Amino acid sequence: MTSFLLRVVLMGVLCLGALLSAGGLAPAQVDTATGLEASTSDNVKSARKAIDKAGEELQDLKKNDEAARYDDAQLVDLQQRLEDIAASMQTIYEDLQPRLETIKARETEIGEPPGEDEPEEPQSLVDERSQLAKDRASINAEIGLVQAVQQDARKLADSVASYRRILFRQSLLGRADLSTENFDVLNEALAEEVEEFRSRVSSWLTFTWRHERGAFLSALFLSFLFGALFVYGEYRLFSRYTEHDRSESDPSEFSKYTSAFWLTFLPTLGLAIFCTLTWFFLNNFNVLRGDISQMLAPFFQFLVVLFFVGRLAGAVLSPRYPDWRMVPVSDRGSRVLWWLIMAATFVNAADYLAGSIAEVLESPVILTIARSILAAIIIGVLLVILSRIRPMRESEDRSSAWPRSISIPLTILGIALIVMPLFGYVGLARFVATQVVVLGALIVTMYLGFLSAKAVSEPADFSASALGKILSGRYGLGQVAVEQIGLLCGILIYVFVIVVGVPIIFLVWGFQIRDIQGWVADSFSQVTIGSVTISLSGILIGLVVFAVGYFITRWFQRWLDDNVMRRSRMEDGLRNSIRTAVGYAGIIIAGVIGASVAGLNLSNLALVAGALSLGIGFGLQNIVNNFVSGLILLAERPFKVGDWVVTGSTQGFVRHISVRATEIETFDRQSVIVPNSEFINTPVGNWTHRNHLGRVQIAVGVSYDSDPRRVIEILEEIAPTNDIVLRNPAPFVVFTGFGASSLDFELRVYLSDVLSGLSVATDLRTKIFERFREEGIEIPFPQTDVHIKVPQADGGSQAGATSATLEPGASPGPAKPPASRIDPDE
Repeated sequence: MTSFLLRVVLMGVLCLGALLSAGGLAPAQVDTATGLEASTSDNVKSARKAIDKAGEELQDLKKNDEAARYDDAQLVDLQQRLEDIAASMQTIYEDLQPRLETIKARETEIGEPPGEDEPEEPQSLVDERSQLAKDRASINAEIGLVQAVQQDARKLADSVASYRRILFRQSLLGRADLSTENFDVLNEALAEEVEEFRSRVSSWLTFTWRHERGAFLSALFLSFLFGALFVYGEYRLFSRYTEHDRSESDPSEFSKYTSAFWLTFLPTLGLAIFCTLTWFFLNNFNVLRGDISQMLAPFFQFLVVLFFVGRLAGAVLSPRYPDWRMVPVSDRGSRVLWWLIMAATFVNAADYLAGSIAEVLESPVILTIARSILAAIIIGVLLVILSRIRPMRESEDRSSAWPRSISIPLTILGIALIVMPLFGYVGLARFVATQVVVLGALIVTMYLGFLSAKAVSEPADFSASALGKILSGRYGLGQVAVEQIGLLCGILIYVFVIVVGVPIIFLVWGFQIRDIQGWVADSFSQVTIGSVTISLSGILIGLVVFAVGYFITRWFQRWLDDNVMRRSRMEDGLRNSIRTAVGYAGIIIAGVIGASVAGLNLSNLALVAGALSLGIGFGLQNIVNNFVSGLILLAERPFKVGDWVVTGSTQGFVRHISVRATEIETFDRQSVIVPNSEFINTPVGNWTHRNHLGRVQIAVGVSYDSDPRRVIEILEEIAPTNDIVLRNPAPFVVFTGFGASSLDFELRVYLSDVLSGLSVATDLRTKIFERFREEGIEIPFPQTDVHIKVPQADGGSQAGATSATLEPGASPGPAKPPASRIDPDE
């Protein structure tokens, strides 16, 4: 009864769906369309207001375009808002377009109105056609408005970007006023700034200690507690990577690169986390004042940058550990280089810190100009000194100067940093000085990361490393597995260095975080080329979905085989068929879902299938047959490149497998191109399918006077004398039969490498022949007797027998063959 009611309900649902599809647009769909249009209109109006407001903001910013006073972060925020508006309009357009296509399809379905001579159509169809025309006109109007708003938003965003580029050029190439009048108030302004800074810090400390002492001490305690825990955990986990192994006197390149990279990265990460936790707890305990928070953040950045460059220079130069030094400099040269690099970094970072504090204190612009001039000149002098030292190591007690390719650029750069501020190009000099220090440190770090990734990817180096030994010793991983893990680690290091390093470089160049976020969003958004829409995020998600579906399929195959079919005592052949069918079905489903997620329109496959059907009908059966056979061979892999296969009259090594044919190289070094369909439709032998084990059979015959048991003993003694012959399975001898002129035996041996079968057979036959000769065992060869009858003069005949011995042929003749009678009269 329940089954009957279920069928009735199902039939009712199907009938209702058929009626709705045949009756045109349902009222609910019209209501949905109306609601969509109303929502679209509201969104478009809101976007139009936002664009007008953004235009007004841009005009306000353009009223004061002095390079030293513009706020690039505000411009970036404005540009991002405009790009968000354009993206929202694109979303609305994509929502409206399918609705328009549905209306057009329905109009095509109901056709044109009847002519004058044709019978009239029902009134319901006339009303529907009229409503469809109104809906189409309304949606077209909405689409036109959406596209106009999107175009205006993008045009204004481009205008903001152009304005940012203009202001950036002005900030670099603009000349500062270095007149004496401006510098007369420098001492007074500096004294006021120092006093203001001291006053604010002291007042904050006094108030905090008197009124918020508990919160202040709690924040500091938690900061040091979590910092200590992190440092302890880092030491326990990564101590071997954060300090040099003094016992290793001649470290490998792998050890140098990886040690330098982790020696720089891990301690710097620890300090950065500690500073972040300190600021976080102080801020969340409401201890920090707004101005103190704005000054404390650049102070922490100052510490992290200074510590980072110090660790990096120490890792590369290794003043205390010459064996770990990565550049050919002397001991004294490494120490001098380290101090010069640290001095330049300290000056640059201190200027950044002072500038950030001056921003909070609203100090006069002349102080910023003076600090920038002083920092640029000091860094320029340090570069000139750096170019004149003699750090290169020639021998144990002798050093040499830099190569000209290094000293000349350093000298030119240092002189330029000294001269540019004196001519008023303070912004350009300060920008170049920052790039020399910060960008140089980043590039060196990324280069170390790349070298470390390359070293990790090398199979021999990673296997010999401490991590490789742990993986192979403690976890029992094989050589191939360890090498694959090393390759994966190398790829991850490459990705990490690029993902972290490249955005930091753009930030150093003056870009904002919102710029980088916008680039990432654009790279993952949809790109339309003609009628094809490409989305990087969709492609990546599709690949991930396919990979997940593939692994789920493999897991389900194993689970089904081990837990269901094996326990049900199912026949092996049926189990294999079901397992293979499940695998193909799962991979096809995963591929279809992944393609759909990636944005591939599967309806286009119908066109491809139609074209293929037409081509097959016009005589491409063999090509398609070979093509599909090639896909099957590539998927199932019954043989691979390098296997020894036998098919028909062709045997040899597989050299190349394509989707149409397979190249086989015979033992005569002849390349034979075999269509893939032959490997599917005919039996194929593969000597090296799963391994290189194989069996060789050596036939030998002895005379009837020999003792068979002694022959078997001799053959069993000879077989193990060859190193390639396996002891397990053990060789054995078979007495195959009584031949026409010999007792026939076969020596059957198993080889560890079947490709050496010919050489092993030759060696064993030689030893068999020599041993039989020593033992006096005859190896017979077939003989043939020919009897000739000679006629006599009286009409009789005289029989004469002549024995002719024939050489052994491919197949032995009988021991006593019948006489061949030759009659000359015939």
